[in-house]
Amino acid sequence: MNTSITSKESIMEVCRTIVAKKGLSALNMRTVADACHIALGTLYNYYSDKEELLLATVESVWKDIFHMNQKSKINSSFPDYISDLFDCVQTGIKAYPDFFMAHSMSIVHSRKGEAKDKMEYYFAHMKNGMLQVLKQDEKVLSDTFTETFTEVDFIDFVLDHMLFLLVQGKASCKPLIEIIRRILY
Repeated sequence: MNTSITSKESIMEVCRTIVAKKGLSALNMRTVADACHIALGTLYNYYSDKEELLLATVESVWKDIFHMNQKSKINSSFPDYISDLFDCVQTGIKAYPDFFMAHSMSIVHSRKGEAKDKMEYYFAHMKNGMLQVLKQDEKVLSDTFTETFTEVDFIDFVLDHMLFLLVQGKASCKPLIEIIRRILY
């Protein structure tokens, strides 16, 4: 066996390729070991079982999705940032077909909610970026937010609707962007 692939990052590259081509359900220890050209026992030195490998792969795919489109800029307007973020996630959906549905299923079957924790971590990452951009957008009307309609409430609304559009397979988030503009400006 060729043991040239012996780093976790190299293994994750192979796992992302498997997920992109065959889906998350195709991921198992033997398939990954074969694709890495390493012994199955070697893979067990890095990941104790399939679930640990699956969780690491889910995290790696999320990271890859958020780094696919680097055009999202923290100092852009909030609507532009949301549009760029939508495009970034949509690019990820195209690169990893069926990942979002399969990840949802892995959440149901994950031990200790670890898959759900990974997803929530990346959603929190998105929300933090959105909140930062919203606070820096100088065009936002000063009376937009109140005690009963906070910036965090708005971010939750935007993310929920953005994800809904993505799940529906919409090619654009223009209606959401228009709603955002009407609320903020």
